[in-house]
Amino acid sequence: EDEQIMQKVQLEGKEELEKAAEVLGISSIKYYDLKQNRTQNYCFSFDQMLDPRGNTGVYLIYQYVRVCSILRKAGFDEATSNLADFNFEACNQSEKNLALTLLRLPEAIDAAAKDLMVNRLTDQLYEITNKIGSFYHDTRVLGSDNQNSSVALLLATKKVMETCFDLLGMATIDRI
Repeated sequence: EDEQIMQKVQLEGKEELEKAAEVLGISSIKYYDLKQNRTQNYCFSFDQMLDPRGNTGVYLIYQYVRVCSILRKAGFDEATSNLADFNFEACNQSEKNLALTLLRLPEAIDAAAKDLMVNRLTDQLYEITNKIGSFYHDTRVLGSDNQNSSVALLLATKKVMETCFDLLGMATIDRI
């Protein structure tokens, strides 16, 4: 019986891994194509598309997964948690910068539509991930006095990133 359970766990893990690999691969290719400025030359490179560092789909999804992971560890569950219980108040410059970047989403969408340049939206998404990196470096979320506020900011970040991914036609995962 234990052997059957282990086989089932390995199979589920393998299926989850294959799904994650597919999402990362396809989303990374889409992101690489969409981040190109339509007025410049295009250079196709799988190495650049799948690089886990820098302005790539892999990096963006990795940052999204980190946000999801912190929210899970903080006990946030979208199905049962009440969003009204979370209030945001910037406690440091990194939090303020991330919040201000999130608020520029409508501007990025308008610019992309007005100029017919989808890369304006990809630039916004990449800027958000950079601000998340600074946020992680400067802010302790779990167990801090400001955990409620930090969770509120991460919730907003998750929603904005999901909106960007959706507009770009990119699938996401919440675990790697």
